[in-house]
Amino acid sequence: MNQKMLAKANEFFKARQNASFSVLDEKGYPSASAIWLMGHGDVTEVFFSTPVGSNKYKRLQKCSKASINCYSDFSNLTLVGEAEVLTDQESKAKHWQEMFIHIYPEGAADPTYSVIKFTTKRVSMNIEEDEGAFDIA
Repeated sequence: MNQKMLAKANEFFKARQNASFSVLDEKGYPSASAIWLMGHGDVTEVFFSTPVGSNKYKRLQKCSKASINCYSDFSNLTLVGEAEVLTDQESKAKHWQEMFIHIYPEGAADPTYSVIKFTTKRVSMNIEEDEGAFDIA
C-alpha cells in the first residue's frame, strides 16, 4: 500500500459528506444510492445509516460486497469492500446523529435504525491528477 496515496485519499474523503453506495440487487446488477457519510475518519472504515427493511438492508443480507464512490469536479475516489449491517444498541448509540430524528423518531433505540459498517479492501483514485489503485492490507 502506498502511504502517500492513502494520505491523499483520506484527505479527499474527509472533505466529503455525500457519496454513492452500490450493492448488487436481487438480479445481480449493481444498484447505487446516495448516502450521507457519518463519523468517517478515513477510507478504511465508513459508517452510514439505512432503515431496517430498506432495499440496501435487504440486499446486504444476501451479499456483503459493495462499493462507495465520491467525487468533486475532476477528482474521483472509489472504495471497494464489504458492508455489514449493525443493529446492536452500542453501535447504534455510537453513530447516532440528532438529524436522524425525523427518520427514526424513537432515537438511537428506534428498531428501524441500523448502521452500515463498510470495510474497504481496495481503493481506486484519481485526485488532482494523482491516479492509482491499491489494496488495504
